[in-house]
Amino acid sequence: AQGSHFSPSKMEEIFLFVNPKSGGNKGRDFLQVPQPFVTPLENGKSATLLIYSLPDNAAEGFKKLKQVAEARCAPVRTIVGGGDGTVMWADSEATKQGVDTPTQCIFGIVPLGTGNDFSRVAGWGGKNPSGILADDCLELRNLVNMWCQARARPHDVWQVHVDVDDEEGRILKVSESKEKNTKEKTITARMINYFSIGQESKVGVGFDKNRTKSQACNLFVYAMQGLGTELDCMSQQHVGDLVSAMHAGTGPEDPMIFGWSEEHDLPELVGNPESLMFLNVNSYAGGAAHFWQRSCPCGVEPEPAPSEVDVDDNPGDGRMEVVTLPNIANIALDKVMQKAKRIHSGGPYYCEFFGPVEGEDEMHVYCEVDGEFYHLVNPLSVEITFAKKLQVLQNDLQSEGGLLADIKKIHEGVTKEVNKGVQEVQKGVQRGVQEVQKGVLEVHKGMQDVHMGVASEVQKGVQGVQKGMQGAQMGIVKEMQKVQMGIGAVTNQLTPR
Repeated sequence: AQGSHFSPSKMEEIFLFVNPKSGGNKGRDFLQVPQPFVTPLENGKSATLLIYSLPDNAAEGFKKLKQVAEARCAPVRTIVGGGDGTVMWADSEATKQGVDTPTQCIFGIVPLGTGNDFSRVAGWGGKNPSGILADDCLELRNLVNMWCQARARPHDVWQVHVDVDDEEGRILKVSESKEKNTKEKTITARMINYFSIGQESKVGVGFDKNRTKSQACNLFVYAMQGLGTELDCMSQQHVGDLVSAMHAGTGPEDPMIFGWSEEHDLPELVGNPESLMFLNVNSYAGGAAHFWQRSCPCGVEPEPAPSEVDVDDNPGDGRMEVVTLPNIANIALDKVMQKAKRIHSGGPYYCEFFGPVEGEDEMHVYCEVDGEFYHLVNPLSVEITFAKKLQVLQNDLQSEGGLLADIKKIHEGVTKEVNKGVQEVQKGVQRGVQEVQKGVLEVHKGMQDVHMGVASEVQKGVQGVQKGMQGAQMGIVKEMQKVQMGIGAVTNQLTPR
């Protein structure tokens, strides 16, 4: 039941399945914890933590889990150590061993990924834990107590199915830092966080090519990849150029949410956004953005009915929230100014893609399923349907190791960066004032030089004029003398002798 608490028996068994490669190989630390790992609980009882490696001995662990769940006639706390995608991996492996995960598991998580949005929404924070083996595994003992105190809540699982053209279509995925053709014509994947189409997924493909083993470095790589992709104006993804129609249902005959037609008036997107996102959790890019807000404007004209957009988000209500983003910069700026636009809340959904533009042979579209990025060539459609409902451990305590710590660190980080920014601005203003003062001095000096230069040239000009006038006077005198001499000569010739 939603919000229920499960009282542990005298010795409750908790299962932890860890991906040892997650968190820059931090997952391996959990596999070094002594077994069995018995932890006293705050209620006076005890819990035994059984740890298994995904995928090495996970099958053994899930078989044991099934036995415990059937013996207790109650779901078992099943903790997953890894990124958000590891939850679905564990769910799949458990199902293979006959575990009915919706009724026999309550999934918790140790965040060992990069974004850890599932973990953040569940209240477990986003920072990779460290020092698990220190002080007789004190940090792990604290986590066991928190897992036992957390409540169970429902969490929806959706299925994404993508088809590309049978003849000209391709699905590429990054492997060994290169895009490689998967040779498949369809993608069928389970989703617990989000599915998206557009520019941010193109950034993700570039990020996968340069992914590191460090969570901090990966966040930096993602930011730099986003900047580079956004500056490449010639190949930007825009939803209006990619998705020809979106339907509330499982096929093209279902009600249209938005579309394009030369012959009919259809609901249409506002603007031409870079991304179309289907959200099951309202957290993206490591908690950097929370796109679905009832205060955000609608991104479709005419606006849908209030029951389809004026709702709160909930990861266990059987609905997804669909938004558009004008550009990927809105991801980083979401906490400062929210630019996402609400499209619809509901599900299932069906989208159709445009074919290649005239003169081209291929249409390139990028998409993401829970942090797994794909490059689609000549896609046809995507269908998103409800798959099942899991139970998830929700940490309402929000301890210093959980969401509260993340918020506190974010606040401290923002405050620190703002203060640094203010100091840099102040320094910049001081430098600017100094440069202005230097400029004024240079102008003043230049004016003095101009004044002196003008005075000097004027004086030279006056002297030249005076000299010229003197020369002219002397020339006139000489010419007058010549004239007088000529007159005298003529007079002598005319005088009779």
